[in-house]
Amino acid sequence: MSDDERFAQVGAALEVRAGWHYGPSTAPGGPASWCLDPGGKVVLAVNVVDGAVTVYVPENDLDVPVGDVDGLVAWLDAYGDRYLAG
Repeated sequence: MSDDERFAQVGAALEVRAGWHYGPSTAPGGPASWCLDPGGKVVLAVNVVDGAVTVYVPENDLDVPVGDVDGLVAWLDAYGDRYLAG
């Protein structure tokens, strides 16, 4: 599966959740992200690089590898609510 196909799967999983939107890359050649920014500031960003889905937590400058879309959904179900308040 290509990164674009996996990114489309990520989008399908996130666009049904409150607060998520597509964010184009801010750096030339960088990956696009799906972003959660409930208070106007991005608190989570999800992208796909080399087939792997990663959640970026800007507050901690932390990349959380979740593997695939199922891993992403499981991680968000476990930890995502704490980021919804912004």
